Amino acid sequence: MAKDFSLIDIGANLTHDQLLKNIHAVIDNFKKVHVENVIITSSNTTDTEKALSLIKKFPNLFYTTVGFHPHNAKNFKEKDLESIETLANNPHVISIGECGLDYYREYSPKNQQIVCFEKQLSLNTKLNLPLFLHERGAHNDFCSLLKKYIDRIDNTVVHCFTGTKQELLQYLDMGCYIGITGWITDMERGSHLHEIIQYIPEDRLLVETDSPYLIPKNMNDNRKTTNEPAYLPYVVEEIANCLNKDVKYISNKTFENTKKFFQI
Repeated sequence: MAKDFSLIDIGANLTHDQLLKNIHAVIDNFKKVHVENVIITSSNTTDTEKALSLIKKFPNLFYTTVGFHPHNAKNFKEKDLESIETLANNPHVISIGECGLDYYREYSPKNQQIVCFEKQLSLNTKLNLPLFLHERGAHNDFCSLLKKYIDRIDNTVVHCFTGTKQELLQYLDMGCYIGITGWITDMERGSHLHEIIQYIPEDRLLVETDSPYLIPKNMNDNRKTTNEPAYLPYVVEEIANCLNKDVKYISNKTFENTKKFFQI
């Protein structure tokens, strides 16, 4: 990619062992393709603490989130809200999440997911940090909960969007930003995104890898199996092709959107 634009990966799971153990190579790789910053996704408070340790070593590259992923809702306790609030005071913690509902895998019971999600939504009406949200197979309950609180929260992104046109339009009507990953490059699972991405306003489009998962399928080297922030340009390239836009234009637009959304 050209040298006169930059990217920000809004969601990478860098505390995952596959990436953390090779963090110096991961950093070198994403710098080469002009990924300026990476927001480290946390799925519980332990992840946030790990991310902050990493940020101390590389303070100009990373930010992180704090929250409980729905998979971890079964471990959520009321006292964790105090930890979330304390960690949220760190200037490198710029978002609440990853939180939401996941009925597709249901690693935590639905009732525990709902309680965990709503507690975090309620807390964030006080903190008012950007929300980094996860939804899979739980659209109706997810929207019902979010609608109760979203008017008191300035910025919300539905990360790794994979849903339908109807779901997309409902999120947009609620004022959400939309995060697009390498799912859009997977023609078996993500071909529908090629048709509906046109409905995302340009000023509410964000890009992410969700690495080490969802490695882009439009890469030339099919031997690679672990995704990383360095592969974000492949996501941008696919988006640009779908929208019939210049790659540089989409890169700059999502970069601006990310800066504005997270206030970084």
